[in-house]
Amino acid sequence: MTRGALLACVIAIAACGSKKRQQRTSDAAPVEPITAPSIADGGAAKGTSDEIEPNDTQDTAMELAPGSSIHGRVEPVDTDTDSFRIEIAEAGVLALDLGAVPQTDLILELHDAGGVVVARSDRLLPNVKEGIPNFAVTKGRYTAVVKGRKVLIKGKPLKPAPPILPYDLSAQLVKAVANAEREPNDDRGTANDLIVGDGVTGWIGWTADADVWKLSIEALSAKNTLDIEIGAVESVALTFELADAVGKPLLVRKGPRGAGLNVRGLHLDVTDGAPPFHYLTVKGAPSNPDTAYSLRAVPKNLETDAELEPNDTIEKPMPIPDDRTVVNAQWSPGDIDCFAVTPEAGNRMLEITIDVPGEADLSAELVVDGKVIAKSETKGKGVAEKLKGAVPPNAKAIIRVHGSDTGGEGSYEIKVVEGGN
Repeated sequence: MTRGALLACVIAIAACGSKKRQQRTSDAAPVEPITAPSIADGGAAKGTSDEIEPNDTQDTAMELAPGSSIHGRVEPVDTDTDSFRIEIAEAGVLALDLGAVPQTDLILELHDAGGVVVARSDRLLPNVKEGIPNFAVTKGRYTAVVKGRKVLIKGKPLKPAPPILPYDLSAQLVKAVANAEREPNDDRGTANDLIVGDGVTGWIGWTADADVWKLSIEALSAKNTLDIEIGAVESVALTFELADAVGKPLLVRKGPRGAGLNVRGLHLDVTDGAPPFHYLTVKGAPSNPDTAYSLRAVPKNLETDAELEPNDTIEKPMPIPDDRTVVNAQWSPGDIDCFAVTPEAGNRMLEITIDVPGEADLSAELVVDGKVIAKSETKGKGVAEKLKGAVPPNAKAIIRVHGSDTGGEGSYEIKVVEGGN
């Protein structure tokens, strides 16, 4: 789907107040690439102008009116700077689009009236577009700055240097749409609301962009878990962070480049008196102005013998109940699962078998009092892993399961059998 067809469904922006600093969060609906913004009434097309030098500074910046575009050239590529002033009449959302140039690596920055860089798009590659798709602006002046860098091959500039080709830079004001990210939302104070079961969309819109979502869990009970599903963004490695109501980190998960990121079986504190919300943060690197991510928190019923997240570290493992020898777990790229075996007074031998799904290539370790005493790293998808190790009296034994990011997600079963010496 083209950008003009989809951006109206993706960018949900309300008029926002000023901000001194901008930084950059199955059943999920697919996300498709976006290639052109939906222009607001105040951004009617005003045509294309040719860049006029000198325009290296804010004082000499050439006007770029919302709804118009500039045909320019960064020459020489590693020293020229092109500046374009954008006058914003009222608070809203600005979308900047910098077209790709063959054999040229461009950088796009947005500066506020004081010259501070408030957003930066730098995808670190030649022949790719740069863009800032949904930056919240207030009334006043902003400056779009275009720079370049030499293309390196094995650490050396291209020889002979390619001819400097022109770029096209456009600025548009975009409309507010329901169920999509509203900038600014880079901290808990500006977090967007996320309701369990609802789907939303957002952008990894610029370098260091962070989207914070306030997840309401009032409808959940202790018998519920959540699956967090984040749709893939082309060429971007997504990161998901979970924090409680006061901002205490609970889980960090990073996925492979160009893949979605799912967290299955989250079991959150919904006891009486607990705050009825948590914070989800979505980040990624590099940025991508062309593709939005989808985000859903899907409620599930708590199942017997099921794994409970978060359990990604040996400091916060999931305890295996004394009356159970089997845990049904789920793994997806970027996941690490840790399970704690209850300490006992006597010596014992643990025998562990992990039945691996056909989509995944898993490995496992037995960690006793912080030291790895056994490993199983059998190569191949769907191959079972087996561990065996002696556990001293009252020792803390942790089973840690992880896998290759080249595999898909799936359910697996972990069995623990205890014997004597």
